[in-house]
Amino acid sequence: MSFWEIIVLSIIQGVAEFLPISSSGHLVIAQHLFGLTNPESNLLLIVLLHLASLIAIFICFYDEIIDIITNNFKVLFLIIVGTIPAGLIGFFFAGYIEQLFTRPFLVGIGLMLTGLYMLLSELHWRGSPTSLERATIKQALWVGIAQAVAIIPGISRSGLTLATGLFNDWEKQAAIKFSFLLAIPVIAGASLLKLKDFSKLSVSFQPIPILVGFIICLGVSLLSISFLVRMVRRGHLSYFAWYCLLAGLATIIFV
Repeated sequence: MSFWEIIVLSIIQGVAEFLPISSSGHLVIAQHLFGLTNPESNLLLIVLLHLASLIAIFICFYDEIIDIITNNFKVLFLIIVGTIPAGLIGFFFAGYIEQLFTRPFLVGIGLMLTGLYMLLSELHWRGSPTSLERATIKQALWVGIAQAVAIIPGISRSGLTLATGLFNDWEKQAAIKFSFLLAIPVIAGASLLKLKDFSKLSVSFQPIPILVGFIICLGVSLLSISFLVRMVRRGHLSYFAWYCLLAGLATIIFV
């Protein structure tokens, strides 16, 4: 993998992990275009980029995370409930899911479904005042199921969880917060699952380009989180929905 390929993949991860456009889908497309068909060759980079994404969440939501751990045990319980579906899918079907990452056509379908779901959620939402503290276990479970579905490449995790929060009639800040907090155990778990393959790594990896990619991904992730929060608060989730529809169609036709 060249230095510039590492930089491009790092930027894609930083942008698409949090914007509702599917980071896994865009990485599949990029790796396909770059000819990076061997997942073992970029395993270390993928794990470190996910670590950068985790750090970005902790930086942006530090106060909320500390409050939940020390005071707000109901929200902590809702996060645990919402994590269960993706945890079960990832644990029992990890091998099958990895095979899906070689199919750009499936990515295109997933992007279009993501876009349609987000459009419908904005049409449904009518300015509800329901806060995260008033959310129910059933609602948290629905968001968790949406996150589990988003394990399929091309289906955006942040897009589906945000949209499901709006379908739950949560206020937008509650939907945003829960979407990002729910990402912490899932991203961490996915990285841990990949650690089992580290024995296959070649000793000849590129530490400097990978470190640069990590720093770039962290910076871009921070900007992406801030940008998404502003866009959702202003009611512009549909912008990302239309992008997903067009990107999905282009992927099906050209890739």
